[in-house]
This record gives sequence, C-alpha cells and structure tokens, in this order.
Amino acid sequence: MTDVRFTAPELQALYALLAPTDTVAPRAPLLKTSPPPRAWTWADLAAVRRHTARAAASRRRSEGERRRENQRAPEDYAFEVLSRRAGHLRRSERRDLARAWTRLGLWPAELETWVGALGVNGAAIAQGCLTAGIAVSSMDIALDGMRVKQRLRGGEPVFSVLARATACGRSLSD
Repeated sequence: MTDVRFTAPELQALYALLAPTDTVAPRAPLLKTSPPPRAWTWADLAAVRRHTARAAASRRRSEGERRRENQRAPEDYAFEVLSRRAGHLRRSERRDLARAWTRLGLWPAELETWVGALGVNGAAIAQGCLTAGIAVSSMDIALDGMRVKQRLRGGEPVFSVLARATACGRSLSD
C-alpha cells in the first residue's frame, strides 16, 4: 500500500491512526526518543474537520470565481465598452444599446473596433455593413473626398456607400 502524505500534521496523524494496514504484521515499535502517543480528543477531531471544511470552501470559492470570470456575458462586455465611450448616457440607454450590439454576435475586439468606427449608436449601421460585406478595416477608405465611416455616420445608406465604392473601383470587403 502506498504511503499517503498530508501537508497538515493533524491530518497526517489522523491518517496514520486510522489507515488500513497491508499485512497483519505488528507495526514497528516506537523509537525510545519519541514522546508517548497521546489520545485524540474531540477538540482535535473538530480542528481537523474545521481545517478540511475551510480548505474545501476556499477551493470552491476560487473555482467559482474563475468560472464567473470566463463566462462573462457578451451583453455585459458590450455594456462596459459603451460605458467607457458614452458615460453621458443613462444606464438604461446604455443597456439597450448593449443589447443591440450583442445581437450582432461580434467578438470582443471586433465590437470595440466597430463601436470606435461607427459610434455607440451604430449597431444598425454595423448590421448593414456586415450584411453587405463591408469590413471594419475599410472604414478609413476615402470615397469622393469623405471616409466611409463619415458617410455612414452622416446617414448615407450602406448599399449606397457600397455602390459608390464599386463605381470608384474600390473594394470594401477585406
């Protein structure tokens, strides 16, 4: 049988006392220099139980914190991005905008780039761009003296911008 080792001396002593033995051979005699074994009291057993419970609770708490960190909702992330860019809006307005941006299904880096290019109210424009195949990297391309993002923010329809780019011989898809 393998010899189990615990870091807590109380647990090691309890294991040594209660562990099953491989053989029926008597245990090795105690060294003459070791103190005589003392009897376990209820207080000792309660201390071992408290130590074990604390370790298990600590382990559960740290696993739960990690799980919450990795499972952050996309809407919460969008809300955080919008809060940084549009702190002047009411919380309910930012939450509505976050829902609109979340419906697009963008990755976090893409979301920040689209919000930076089209503004916090640009979720509908971004949806149109994604539908038409206009890449976010083409927002800085100049068409007839104006950038694509300026045209879109100004209210020009997405397909009009796409037609203008085609007429100029430019591709807006990456």
